[in-house]
Parts: sequence; C-alpha cells; structure tokens
Amino acid sequence: MRIDTPALKIPETATQPVREDYHALIRKEVLKLVPEGQNNVLDVGGGIGASAAYLKSTGKAAQATVVDLVGTACLPQIDHAFGGDLEDPALLEQVAHDCGPFDVILCLDVLEHLSDPWTVVDRLSDMLVPGGVIVASIPNVRNYRLLGPLLFQGRFDLVERGILDRTHLRWFVGDTAKALMSRRKLRVNAFHKFFEGPKKTLFNRLTLGLFRDFLTIQFYIRSVKQG
Repeated sequence: MRIDTPALKIPETATQPVREDYHALIRKEVLKLVPEGQNNVLDVGGGIGASAAYLKSTGKAAQATVVDLVGTACLPQIDHAFGGDLEDPALLEQVAHDCGPFDVILCLDVLEHLSDPWTVVDRLSDMLVPGGVIVASIPNVRNYRLLGPLLFQGRFDLVERGILDRTHLRWFVGDTAKALMSRRKLRVNAFHKFFEGPKKTLFNRLTLGLFRDFLTIQFYIRSVKQG
C-alpha cells in the first residue's frame, strides 16, 4: 500500500537538518558507506525514515522513499512511503514502478527479520541502477554475548532487542552475510566488523585482533551492482 500525502512532500525541508530528537534512530556509522551524490534512496524497513532523511540533510540523497511493514507517518523529508509485507513481490514491484530505479537501497537491521532474505535481496538488486549499491547492517551471531551463555550455561534466551532479538528469523556469521549480499550481479566492495566501547577496543588491540569476530556486534556491508 502506498502512503503518499502532502504531509510527506515538503520540498523546502529537504535540505534542513533532521530534528535532534530523531538522531537516536540514525545509523551514522553504517551510513558512511553511502556514496556521495544526489542519490535516489530506498530505505527498506526504515520506520519513520530517519536514516533516509539524514541522507537528504547531508546532501547524499535527492529523493527518499521508505517501505516498511507498518505504514506509519514518516518524517517530512521523505518523498514517498509504502506500507506492507516486505516479502510481498507485488509491493516491491509497486515501489520500483513508482519510485525506482534506485541508486542506493538501505537494509539496516531488517534482513534478519525476514523468512527469505535471499529472495528479497534478489528483488532489491533488480531495483538498482547499474553501479547502484545496497548498504546493509546485519547482526553477528558469533558474538560473545550469545556464545558465552550458550557454551557455559546452556542458555539461548531471546530478548526484546539486540543480537538475540526474539523477532529474528535468520542468523548470520561473516561468510554467510557476505554470501547474502553477493547474489546475482551484486558484489561486496566494503565489509566492516563493527563493535564499540573503549574496553572492547583495548582488548582487540591487546589481542592483535584475534578475537575480533567474537566482539563484532554487526557487519556493515556495501554491495555494488555490476553493469
């Protein structure tokens, strides 16, 4: 279902900064992988569109479209919004027809929530221009927060958010995350193992990166569509 109201089309706000109270929803670290330029951006599972709106405010997006399971109101910087099942091919076909093709597609913490993310990535690849990119963040199931309780306590307790989010349907390590983002004409050209915190950073340095895979919370991946 397309949600396209005058409230979502306010050209004069396109270059204004995103309101400060939305900054917590913006994944600035992974958005560094978005190439410069006036891109046509699709934010898959983007909620209110905070990340796509941020790209407009920084000059990395000329047009921003959001498609999300819940068709809630988006920020005014968002040009088009669609609500519905992200695995419904008819929905993605409508998005592509009305707003594509896209230079950049964001998949930030969404692919692990899908029953068949591989097919969805295939469909999204078809919606890209040659040379366009998919930028994704994918949780790392090999993280110590999961492995410690599993190995030493026999526990695998799902929670409300994070790596053990109870709504996750698929689980990935580095190689399988790369494989997901290397389908059809897609080729991974940036792959970062993300973790944060001074203690983890110091431990990683002292151990010469030997345990980096276990510290990694998420993989930040950029895949480019070959011509």
